[in-house]
Amino acid sequence: MNVSVLARQLKVTANELLEKLPELGFDIGARALKIDDALAPKIIQAWKKAQRKEVFKQELSKVEERGKEINPADAEKNFKEISIANEIVVKDLAEIMKLPVAKLMGELMKNGIMVSLNERIDFETASIISEDLGFKVNKIDKALEKETSKRERLENLLTNRQAKEAKAPVVVVMGHVDHGKTKLLDAIRQTNVVDQEAGGITQHIGAYQVVSKGRAITFLDTPGHEAFKAMRSRGGQIADIAVLVVAADDGLQPQTLESISVIQKEKLPYVVAINKIDKEGADVDRVKQELAEINLIPEDWGGKVICQPISAKLGKNISELLDMILLVADLEDLKADSHGQAIGTIIESHIDQSAGPVATVLIQAGTLSLGDAFIVGDVSGKIKTLEDWKGKTLSQAGPATPVKILGLKQLPEVGEIMEVINDKKEFKEKLKLGQNNRQTSRLANNGNSNSPENGREINILNIIIRSDVLGSAEAIEESLAKIKVADTQLKVIKKGLGQVNEDDVLQAEASKAIVIGFHIKENKNVSALANEKKVTVLYFDIIYKLLEDLEKRLTDIKSKKVIHNFLGRLEVLAIFKKSKDSLIFGGKVIEGKVTKNSKIKVIKNGEVETIGQLVNLQSGKEDVSEVVVGNEAGISYKGEPIIEVGDKLEFFEEKYE
Repeated sequence: MNVSVLARQLKVTANELLEKLPELGFDIGARALKIDDALAPKIIQAWKKAQRKEVFKQELSKVEERGKEINPADAEKNFKEISIANEIVVKDLAEIMKLPVAKLMGELMKNGIMVSLNERIDFETASIISEDLGFKVNKIDKALEKETSKRERLENLLTNRQAKEAKAPVVVVMGHVDHGKTKLLDAIRQTNVVDQEAGGITQHIGAYQVVSKGRAITFLDTPGHEAFKAMRSRGGQIADIAVLVVAADDGLQPQTLESISVIQKEKLPYVVAINKIDKEGADVDRVKQELAEINLIPEDWGGKVICQPISAKLGKNISELLDMILLVADLEDLKADSHGQAIGTIIESHIDQSAGPVATVLIQAGTLSLGDAFIVGDVSGKIKTLEDWKGKTLSQAGPATPVKILGLKQLPEVGEIMEVINDKKEFKEKLKLGQNNRQTSRLANNGNSNSPENGREINILNIIIRSDVLGSAEAIEESLAKIKVADTQLKVIKKGLGQVNEDDVLQAEASKAIVIGFHIKENKNVSALANEKKVTVLYFDIIYKLLEDLEKRLTDIKSKKVIHNFLGRLEVLAIFKKSKDSLIFGGKVIEGKVTKNSKIKVIKNGEVETIGQLVNLQSGKEDVSEVVVGNEAGISYKGEPIIEVGDKLEFFEEKYE
């Protein structure tokens, strides 16, 4: 688009537009004549937003001149509030605003945004357009909304049960990395789980049950590393009591404070276990002082916080800690309904090579029995095997009991609610509802996150993740989203459980991705293929090393400039197949050459309309690596399907300099 055309749309001169653009974050040059068509709508949005801010400042100034005090809320009092997610379909936005779709689309067109009623727009676009129409837009946190929805559903299910029988307390162990949480559980169970964890850091959530003075206590072990925040929070949601582990030689650390935040948010009663009192430099009073400074006053200092000094390594004061837990449990008067159909929460799931999908569930009401039919979200199954945390086979499991179950048709989501439903009609209805919810969620997350920010070129590092359990994959993906290196982006294009396979390597080759294996063994055949295809496959057992490696890779590509190396041009002669985001077409190479895995610029009227990816290249009905000038080619293309017969396409490859 010409600068003059855009300036006319904004009712300013071309010079005024070019002077203002750097302030808005668009540095296209003081003498630019053209603006990328994809950039124009973003400039229009930013321009309107700046104008609204200026108008507000002027109004504020007028009020202040009259000597009146302004309430910022008054500026928005005439706006109706609506809430949307990161992206929304145009017709859905119109429905939320209770406006005709035509009016909304007209407003979009006035802003240079040409979309159909079934297309998606991002939050920023929706926010600006909505404000023009008199609406204030709030952003919905989909992950939080999902967790809240699960919580409410679980509470509703449990509310309908008559909790009469005393139950074992469910205890979540929380705290900073390397403060000795797993060593504490190790001492309690008198096993040696900690030595099985990579680097001594717990990477999974586990559930264990012990007996103290004839009474059962269920423990949830949660990872302490920052990457596993979601898993810690999930543990807090299903526990009755928390044990906050703080190292006597290290004091309160970032994850300690985060754990305290979770405990307070969940309103959990808790006991502070001051660990490592055997170490040189241990200072119990210093830990208590740090607790008092954040208004958590220890009991022996006149407050209400129970503090128990321990040494998990030496097994010192462990029985006293268990006594404190049982005391808190008695004060809470914990009860559950052990009769009827079971309700529980999935706390881990993974694929077992011989058994298939396996999950760990914590029973919260009712009794789970062999042969029970159940639903977990959109996953159904029938209990074939029940095992306790030691691997002992059970026929039944009641409230507060963690059990491993077999009989799932596919992997359930961690944190999802499991319901036993014996009525066939109700079973079918709930399963259908869960599947519909999953489909809606998938559609909502189908957006494109590769667009440049404020016109800058973003260097994208594609990632394929393979992990041993679902909880680890979730934690890794959540952590990757937090890595921020300017002008770069990590994009997870695929994730799954089990070993890295040949398909992963081939997909990584096609998409220039690196493959991450977490807590899985290396496959020699796959490694040989990766070497042949020059695909990077990395294996990790400790998550912070994985994150450090990827952050370094992003930093390495940050300063590199993306160069488009021209390869050739092709004229489209025929369209064979068209779908939502792909095409299969044929054409003749009219300049240079076309190579496998190259990128494609779709050019119309001398302007680049879109850029897509060449997925497969054929000549004479055979797969080839390149087709040179004068020859015809068949091409499988992934991208916006706007290619038509007669179009001239430009082929290029991206390189970093």
